[in-house]
Amino acid sequence: MKFLLLIHNNAEALKQFTEQELVEMSGGGELVAATARELFATGELVSILGLKDPGEEKDIQLVAGTPVISDRPLLETKEFLAGAMVLHCDSVERALEIAARIPLASFRRVELREIRLDQDDFLSQLDGFLTGPGES
Repeated sequence: MKFLLLIHNNAEALKQFTEQELVEMSGGGELVAATARELFATGELVSILGLKDPGEEKDIQLVAGTPVISDRPLLETKEFLAGAMVLHCDSVERALEIAARIPLASFRRVELREIRLDQDDFLSQLDGFLTGPGES
């Protein structure tokens, strides 16, 4: 089973801390690195993504077939998606155990969602569309 662990941030809530204080609150850089290395070694941590803070994002939408690109703020909220991790675990219980071990969870909200379709599933389905039913 694959899961997406979404890491949310609230800049207002965290602006009282320096980056060094946030690292220390998470247990320190060594703990973060050791946890990541362990989970990569077991194959349970597939990928880590860190996103830039809001302000430079683009919103793209097709309107009557024409791409309309906007750089306005997308959400009227203080909380935003700061990053994500892809986990590959035997169960949701194990994914929750890992999520609870993520050092960022001590001061940022994390959300666990099961992945229903990944690139392998998508490519398999795409092959089916390209060959058609009953074709090889």
